[in-house]
Amino acid sequence: MTRKEKMDLLLSKVPEAQKEAFVKELRETKSKEERGKLLKKYGVSFTEEEAAALKEHDNNISDEELDNAAGGCCKMCSCRPECKI
Repeated sequence: MTRKEKMDLLLSKVPEAQKEAFVKELRETKSKEERGKLLKKYGVSFTEEEAAALKEHDNNISDEELDNAAGGCCKMCSCRPECKI
């Protein structure tokens, strides 16, 4: 599972109205325990298969990836000068 797929899965578990707040709080977490508490706060749960897939490889997600997954800007759109679309 790619990092983008992991982020998409994670955000699919968060209610739309709460995604922005969730992403902001997720960026501020510094430990596995803090992330666990945050997931519980937002009622996020995973099947055993999803949890195993999320634990594969590198789980570090950049701020840009969080923004993109949450519907923010990416380098592929025309909202920035460097965008080519």
